[in-house]
Amino acid sequence: MTCCRIMLILCFLPFFCDPIWSFAQLDLPPYVQQITPKPEIYYNGDKVTTPLQTLGDVDRDRRFGPPYDEKNSEDGSDDFRNGQTYDEKMRYGFYGEPFRSYNSNFVGGDSPFSDKSLFDSNRNHNNDQHRFSNHNYDNNPFNYNNNRYRNNNNNNNNDNLIPQPPLINAELYDFNNRQNPFDPNQDRFNLNQRYLDRQRFQQDRRYQIELEKLRNLLVETDHRGSVECTNNVAAQWNFETNVNAFTQTEALNAQQRYVEYQRLVAEQSKSINKNLILDRKLYRQLMLQSEAGANALPLDTLDRYNRLINEMLYIYNGATICGYQQPFACNLRYIPDLKEIMAKSRDWDELQHTWLEYHRKAGREMRDGYEQLIDVMNEVAYVNNVTNAGEYWYLPYESGNFRQDVDIAWEQIRPLYDGLHAYVRRKLREYYGPERINRIAPLPSHILGNMYAQSWSNILDIIIPYPGKKLIDITPRMLEQRYTPLLMFQLAEEFFTSINMSAVGPEFYQNSIFEQPVDRRALCEPSAWDFCNRHDFRVKVCADINQKSMISVHHEMAHIQYFLQYRHLPKVFRNGANPAFHQAIGDAVGLSVSTPKHFQTLGLLQRSVDESSYDINYLFSMAIDKVAFLPFALALDNWRYDIFSGNANKHMMNCHYWNLREKYSGTKPPVLRSEKDFDPGAKYHVPANIPYINLHITS
Repeated sequence: MTCCRIMLILCFLPFFCDPIWSFAQLDLPPYVQQITPKPEIYYNGDKVTTPLQTLGDVDRDRRFGPPYDEKNSEDGSDDFRNGQTYDEKMRYGFYGEPFRSYNSNFVGGDSPFSDKSLFDSNRNHNNDQHRFSNHNYDNNPFNYNNNRYRNNNNNNNNDNLIPQPPLINAELYDFNNRQNPFDPNQDRFNLNQRYLDRQRFQQDRRYQIELEKLRNLLVETDHRGSVECTNNVAAQWNFETNVNAFTQTEALNAQQRYVEYQRLVAEQSKSINKNLILDRKLYRQLMLQSEAGANALPLDTLDRYNRLINEMLYIYNGATICGYQQPFACNLRYIPDLKEIMAKSRDWDELQHTWLEYHRKAGREMRDGYEQLIDVMNEVAYVNNVTNAGEYWYLPYESGNFRQDVDIAWEQIRPLYDGLHAYVRRKLREYYGPERINRIAPLPSHILGNMYAQSWSNILDIIIPYPGKKLIDITPRMLEQRYTPLLMFQLAEEFFTSINMSAVGPEFYQNSIFEQPVDRRALCEPSAWDFCNRHDFRVKVCADINQKSMISVHHEMAHIQYFLQYRHLPKVFRNGANPAFHQAIGDAVGLSVSTPKHFQTLGLLQRSVDESSYDINYLFSMAIDKVAFLPFALALDNWRYDIFSGNANKHMMNCHYWNLREKYSGTKPPVLRSEKDFDPGAKYHVPANIPYINLHITS
C-alpha cells in the first residue's frame, strides 16, 4: 500500500512524468548547440586567461610549490611561468604570448631587435588596418596574436578555421628547446631548461654532498699547493741571493718537484666534470688548476722542449765578439760591454760593427733550434686545447679579439709615435748628415742608443728639445741628505700608507735585500717575491743612491702592495689579473713618483721647474722611453704569432721580422739581411720563449 502511494506521488511530479523521460528515447543522439569558435583573449598581464598559461602554471605548481600570492603583484610579475621571466618577455617582444603554435606562419619573434622586414613583408594588411590589430575581429585592442588561428588574410583556407588545441606537456617541453634563428644569443636567454637543471641539481642532496666534497678537495689542494710553492720560492731565493753550485742544485730540484706537483693537480682537475658546477668561483678555480702548460706534454716531448730552450739560452749567454778595431779584445759580452757601447758611442762604424757581430753570434747559430721549437710549441697548444701557440699565449687575457684590441689601441697611439719618429729622424739627420740618414726612410736601428732600438733614452743628448735646460736630477740632493737604501724603502712605504694602503710590517725589512751583499755573490736584478704563505713578502734590490734607484724602489714596493691586497684569496687566484697587470701597477707608481711635484714634496727638489722648457724636456724623455718601446714589443710578438700560426713561412721568418719592424716602428737593419741570419734570436725573450706582449700592454 505504501509503495503504491509513492508511485502515485511520483507520477504527478512534472520531471518524472514528462513524456521525454522514457527508455525508448535513449537511442536518440543528444542535441549540441554549435558555437562559433572565437580566439582566446590574452590580456597583457599576469592573470591566467588561457588554457596554455593555466597548464604552465599547473606544471609549475607541481614542481616548485604553490604559486605566488595574487595580492602581491611584485611576486607574480617576475616568475618563471612557462620558462620566461618578465624581462625576457619584454626583451623578445612577446609579453603575453610565451608560446606560439607550431602551425603558425610566424617566422620570428616580434622582437624590437629583430629585422621585421624578414617576415612583415609576407603579411597582407588591407583597408589601412594596423599591423597589430586582430584580422578576424575588428577593433579588438586586446588580441595581440593575429596568427593564433591562422585564419588571417594570408591563410584563407578552410583548414585554418579550425582552432588549435592547447599544447600538451611533451610539446610544451619540446617547444622550449626550439631556437630562434634570428637570435645569436638564444642559449643565454632561453633560461627554461637551464633553470630547471639548476633547480634540480641544487635541490638534490647528493649533489650538495658532492659539492661539499669538491670544496674540501680544493681547500686541501690549496693548502698543499701553498706549501709546495713556499718551498720552491725559498729555494729560488736562496740561489739568487747566494749563487753557488749547492744552491743552484737545490733550486733546480725544488723547481722540478713543484712542476711535477702542478702537473698532478692539473690531471686531477681535468678529470672533474665541470659542466655541473654552478658556483662560478669553484668553476674558475678548477679551470685555472687544469692548465698544465708545457707540463701536459708527453715526457719525451717535454724533455725535448726543455732541451731546445736550454741550448738556445746557452748560445745566447755565450755570445762574445771582438771590439771595433781591437782584434785581440774578443771577450766582449752584451752585459755589460756591448750594452754600454751601444748607449754611449756616437761612432757610426763602431755601432754598426757591434750590432752586426753580436747579431751574427747570438742569433744565427740558434735558428735551427728555433725552427724545431715552433713545432714543439704548437704541440703544447694542442694538448691544452688551443689551435696554435700564438693563441695559447694570448689565452690568459681572456679576450676573443685580443689582437684586434691591441691593434686598435696602437692605432690610437700611432699619431704620437709618428710625430716623435719624424722629430728624432730630423735630429739624427742633422747629427750624422743627410748622406747617412734619409729624410723619408726608416731609421737605422744601430744608432738609437740600444741594441734593439726599443728605447731611445741613451741618445737624449742629441735629440733633446731644449739642450740648455738640464733634466731634473735629484741624485745630488739625495747624497747631500745622506739617503740610504733602507730610507728609500721606508719613504716608499709611507707613500702607500698615505693613500690608505697596507703597511709591509717588520718581517719585510728583516728578510729583504736592499743592497749588494759583501760576503757572497747575488743576482742584483730588482724583483719582488711572494712566498705563497700570506705573510712573507720580500724584495731583492741592489739599490744605489740615485734617482733611478729611487723610482725602482717604488716600483718594487707596488708589487708588494699588490701581494698584500690579494693574499686572502686561494693560491690559484694569487696572481695578476692578466700577465700585464702586475707590471702595469709598478710602472704606474713609478710614473707617479718621478714627477717634479713629488720630488719637491720629499724636499729633494727646491728649484722651481714651472718653466715650459723643463716640462717639455721631462715629457720628451718619458716619451722616447715609453712610447718608443710600444712598436718594438708589438712587432716582436706579432712576428712570433705569425710564425706559430702559420701565417708566415718559417723559412722566411727573418725577412718577415724586419717587415714588421719597419711597419710598426719605422726602423731597419744597418745592412741588408738574409735568411741565414736570425736577428730576433739576439733578444733574450726569444730563446727563453717568454711572451713579450705583456710588456706592450703594460706600457
